[in-house]
Amino acid sequence: MAKLIQVNGDLEVKKADVVVRARYKLNPLSLKFITALIAGLKRSDDINEEYVFKVKDFQELTKLKRKDLYWAVKEALKELLEKPLYIPKGKDENDNSFLMLNWVASAEYKEGEGIVEFEISNKLRPYLLEAKEKFLKYKLENILSLRSSYSIRMYEILKDWLEMYSRYGNKAEKIILVDELRQMLEIPKSYQYGNSSGIKKRILEKAKSELEKNTDILFDYEEIKTGRKVTHLHFFIKENPKNAQIENRIQENYFSNRKAFVALLRQNYSGNKKFFGFKRIDEIDYWLGLDNNGLVYGWNEKKGIKDFNAIESATLYDTWLKIAQNSTLYQELVSEGACLKTIAENNKEFWLELREDIIRLKEEGII
Repeated sequence: MAKLIQVNGDLEVKKADVVVRARYKLNPLSLKFITALIAGLKRSDDINEEYVFKVKDFQELTKLKRKDLYWAVKEALKELLEKPLYIPKGKDENDNSFLMLNWVASAEYKEGEGIVEFEISNKLRPYLLEAKEKFLKYKLENILSLRSSYSIRMYEILKDWLEMYSRYGNKAEKIILVDELRQMLEIPKSYQYGNSSGIKKRILEKAKSELEKNTDILFDYEEIKTGRKVTHLHFFIKENPKNAQIENRIQENYFSNRKAFVALLRQNYSGNKKFFGFKRIDEIDYWLGLDNNGLVYGWNEKKGIKDFNAIESATLYDTWLKIAQNSTLYQELVSEGACLKTIAENNKEFWLELREDIIRLKEEGII
């Protein structure tokens, strides 16, 4: 059965850096559509998962009032299947290797039901979900009001640079060749830099205005000339204090205190035989879960179930809260309701990365 994707502006979009810098061009509706779908994916999803997306939800998300919305969604799906992205795979500047992928492997639009069923390519999935890639993360809400696809792409690229090159977390600089930017955005040759209707006016200045008005970052830039020709752009990116509430508008900070953390665990783990942690007792490893009443228990394949009293449970919660506060990977896993036992059995890379986090926290005396 296909999994229903439910989206809202507070959802976090995650894309590997190489996808952010990949070559592709989509119209604004298609770009918002696939970004909303990406925001609804979960790391715990099955590798062959099929998804269902309600067109009405997308309309409410983007506040579109177009009577031809359903026709437009069909066209967006067609574009996602026909316009690939090129992910650079070269090991150096002389290696032009790339991977060419479609955004979706298949898509079925059901007219009477107003839904879309789709699949993500197994080759694309690692660039959207797997922890071994370096990811850009941002709130979906940031791009929903942007009217230009170039502005959406510029937001992602600049946001990525801000996170990558920032010394203090709130501002960064980056110099890039005009031709390199042209290639990433697939800007047509008719858009020349010096023309009044070209790159500067129709892409850079428009993006500058849109991002300042609608997103959590803003930017300025300087032109660098070689002779009389502008060959490089020097970008200055920083957080947008006017729209800082976009990043802060999160349902609840589940990792700020034990009460919020326990609420998250009970929401995702109670009575469903998932395990959020583990505990070694007398040389025996117990997986930690929650019963139907939200009480902690331990489970071992040979020893069976072990109950914990209130004091023991509080200690366990405190330990795993500290892990969550100091491990981005564990935060993501527990937020998505991922079962640690399943990860340990089926995904060695995730498990080793999490164990390394825990060993480091023990060495630092945090847990």
